[in-house]
Amino acid sequence: MEFLVALGFVGIIVGVVLFIVGKIKKKKYYGGVITIVSLVLFIIAFIATPPAEENTKSIETPKEEPTKEQTNENEEAAVWKLKIKEIAENDDKPSDKYYAVEKLMMEYKTKFNKNEIEQFKNDIINDYKSGDYLSELDNHERMLTNIFKSYIVEQNSEGAVKDFAFDYHQNLKYTYRGVDTVDSSAVKSNERQMDKALKEIGK
Repeated sequence: MEFLVALGFVGIIVGVVLFIVGKIKKKKYYGGVITIVSLVLFIIAFIATPPAEENTKSIETPKEEPTKEQTNENEEAAVWKLKIKEIAENDDKPSDKYYAVEKLMMEYKTKFNKNEIEQFKNDIINDYKSGDYLSELDNHERMLTNIFKSYIVEQNSEGAVKDFAFDYHQNLKYTYRGVDTVDSSAVKSNERQMDKALKEIGK
């Protein structure tokens, strides 16, 4: 179509020139006819030519694909969460649920990176500081998840963090299984040690 537009435009010029020359020399060069035909051709070609498309699409920032390591970590996290949920929802006694999670903890204790362990640490500290960490002993999924997290933190930490996670884990596992009561001397003793550890941690 662009060729026809150009051809029509040239034809118009040629026709006008021939028309003028014909008038001057008083000869018939068909300049008017050429001009009209070229003009019609030019108009048709111009109308038929599609307008150039503007690039209206916004430039999208390519999404960062997760690395193989991140994918594996996400899959492993999904697995232990699903297993804890299944254990929490079965009809076993709390002690049996705990032993099932204990087996799971042994399998997963070395499969977490520093960021996950740090997140677990913050989770159990915040849970303890809320004052409600032993208020839902019959909330199996919550209790088993925090038992799991505290074990992972204890196994992968040192110093005051390790001490805090250990005592937190002890209080959860014994009260959940019904071995100790929430206000027992053993639980209170562990809480005093946890408070001391938190001061050392700076929490």
